Amino acid sequence: MTRLSTGLAAAAGCLLLFPALGAAQNWTCEQVMVPMRDGTRLATDVYLPRGQGPGPFPVVLERTPYNKGGCARSSAEYFAARGYIAMAQDERGRYESEGEYYWLMDEGWGERQDGYDTIEWAARHPMSSGKVGTHGLSFTCANQLLTAPTQPPHLEAMFCSQYASNSYRDIFWQGGALHMVLPTWLLTQREMVKPLRMNVPGHRGYLGSGDAWTSWYDEHREVGDSFTESMFSDMYNDLVGNPYYNDYWRRLAVDEHYDKFDVPIYHLGGWYDRHIHGTVQHFKRVNEVGGPRGRGRQKLIVGPWIHGWPPADDRVGDMNFPGSSIDHLALRLRWFDHHLKGHDNGIMDEAPVLIYVMGDNVWREENEFPLARQQEEDWYLRAGPAGSVDSLNDGLLSREAPGAEAPDSYEYDPRKPAPTIGGDLFVEPRGAQDHRPADRVSLTYTSEPLDAALEVTGIVRVEFFASSSAVDTDWVVTMNAVHESGYSQLLRQMIQRARYREGEEAPVLLTPGEIVPYTVELYPMSNVFLPGQRIRLTVTSSSFPKWYPNGNTGREMMEDRPGVVATNTVYHDAEHPSKVVLPVIPR
Repeated sequence: MTRLSTGLAAAAGCLLLFPALGAAQNWTCEQVMVPMRDGTRLATDVYLPRGQGPGPFPVVLERTPYNKGGCARSSAEYFAARGYIAMAQDERGRYESEGEYYWLMDEGWGERQDGYDTIEWAARHPMSSGKVGTHGLSFTCANQLLTAPTQPPHLEAMFCSQYASNSYRDIFWQGGALHMVLPTWLLTQREMVKPLRMNVPGHRGYLGSGDAWTSWYDEHREVGDSFTESMFSDMYNDLVGNPYYNDYWRRLAVDEHYDKFDVPIYHLGGWYDRHIHGTVQHFKRVNEVGGPRGRGRQKLIVGPWIHGWPPADDRVGDMNFPGSSIDHLALRLRWFDHHLKGHDNGIMDEAPVLIYVMGDNVWREENEFPLARQQEEDWYLRAGPAGSVDSLNDGLLSREAPGAEAPDSYEYDPRKPAPTIGGDLFVEPRGAQDHRPADRVSLTYTSEPLDAALEVTGIVRVEFFASSSAVDTDWVVTMNAVHESGYSQLLRQMIQRARYREGEEAPVLLTPGEIVPYTVELYPMSNVFLPGQRIRLTVTSSSFPKWYPNGNTGREMMEDRPGVVATNTVYHDAEHPSKVVLPVIPR
């Protein structure tokens, strides 16, 4: 793996790219090569306040694999203009930094600790007050989470938006199925060894839409090459080559180190973000088991947002959520003003949790998440018809337990995966979308229209009984809110690979035809199902391009070809009471 270093990249340093602009503003900027403990130097743009007094000033730091002169520049300028030393750094092996890049491995508690070393260097800057805060989104949140357990002495506060609590189970092998976010990320970062064959104009080398990935999958399947022949990188081989939870993944397991978090953190998440489970876990677990500066000093805000900083307007996908947009830079400023400058601005007096409740479309303060006052309600999968959708079965979802009922079966052909439509998909379309095209090729269980509003806030759990004609298969469950118009608003979706049903450290294949129980937890959500709306659960065995389809052969992914068609069956009778457990909030 070679680091990116071109003439254009070399011009990304702040002195070369925009000295005149800095001189005209109330900040200046210089690039510094910051030494790490092994002698490798990381390129760091240092934005210094200008005309704002002699200092000293606290430091806010963002470390990024995405080019410090790009997306990190605007926030650095913002903080430097408001009395902070703002630093933006290229991670090891990226752009102007030295060394070899390997996805997140040099960020945490290993032999090299680039986050720790950078924070302590920042605290020693001649104009620094010695107080350092870190901030960022996604990967620039990930490196913060990995650095926190190393406990840099001068780290005073973090603002962390949207990253996983466990990279293995929350990102790359959700439920045991390969999430396609990493191939997409590698392509956008030019880390692929060879380009992909593409039939979609304008998408060669960058799979930015679901249609592009579908084209790749069709050609990949028809040609018959292996996954590594079709797509190859050293990092990807390591990640895909470790399909079970092991020591490779424990090096990135934030959730195994919450007791070492000793810092106040503001956590920002989105109901349509793929990392909302991690965002909630960070908040909850550091509050419970973190160090004395961490326990009871965590904040959480969750809006109806997709992956990324909250949008400037209220639209997410093809729905509008009134009043949901926020000024995230101003929120970060308040957080750091309190913790790094000692301003008594009231931010720590506010409720620890602020959530946007979809359906009601209001912001609401809470003291914890999940909510202590939630009451679990069982809604059972039943035989239909519900008369709500032209699906494979048009089943019912009911508070009444089933008696004697026939099961529902369907054929899952890995050559024809069901489409991913919206939600926390990593390519467009994302967010709130009409899920009916996927509902129609799935089993559906839909309630009667509700007489009264029903709030579901928390983690939905699906407990069901199923069998397969194959030795391995996938189960994908999706929760939708069906509007009176028939629009099926996707809320949350999760997968379970059958071989991982008893744990994630070793496979347990199926006995064809045997009925086995499954429990699938959907990621956190908050939605009020309004009077006249329906609750819908869909069950199928694929969602592409979100997850790489299971070939049903029982072989590991690299050898899982050619696939076989599986007959999959869901049972809902007195002996097998399949159900959805809803965390209902009394109203």
